[in-house]
Amino acid sequence: MSRSYRFAVPTLLFCIVVACKQQVQNKKTTSNNTSVATQNIIRHYGDFADDSTCKCPAQFELSDSPRHTHIKDQFYKSETGHLYEKTIGLRNVKGQLTEVEYFNGYFCQEVDPISFEPLHGWYAKDKNNVYYYRPVSGGMQISKVAGADTKTFKLLQGHYKYGMDNRFFYDATQIIEGFNPAKTRQLLNKKGEVTAIIYNHKRFKPDLD
Repeated sequence: MSRSYRFAVPTLLFCIVVACKQQVQNKKTTSNNTSVATQNIIRHYGDFADDSTCKCPAQFELSDSPRHTHIKDQFYKSETGHLYEKTIGLRNVKGQLTEVEYFNGYFCQEVDPISFEPLHGWYAKDKNNVYYYRPVSGGMQISKVAGADTKTFKLLQGHYKYGMDNRFFYDATQIIEGFNPAKTRQLLNKKGEVTAIIYNHKRFKPDLD
């Protein structure tokens, strides 16, 4: 099933973002070099780092980030070591929703850009973790699926928001409790889509769009 690119207001909590690697050496200079638009974004979204000496804004306008280092594909790193994704989000421009390209830093900072690989659906993985990776109004949501096994993880057949590995079934980032994948039956319809999973006397029916 092809990935659905519907925009929606994100409802899941994003994973806790790790602190940036280095201190910002001169806050005054940084502030002077930041446009009014980006300063407004910082005030609205706040900072990410636990260390108050490191002020990493949630977003950067493209014009405000000439010193970002390109890592791979859509991923860039700021001078403070914070990871950003070049993406497109919806913003209200003169009363109209408009697609705007910008740098988004509001996602799990455990992402390894070199091995990051989108899957066929709302998931992605790298060498360390599996991520819930879906389009939202602000660009792309990247949330860690805690405990998921990168080597065995795959999507349920015919679905984009349900997955499984060798230990669990997943609905977005949440484990579907009470099912052992090795002993669970998967019922398919004529299209080859999973319509239900059954283990002992438990049954779970994934939504079919």
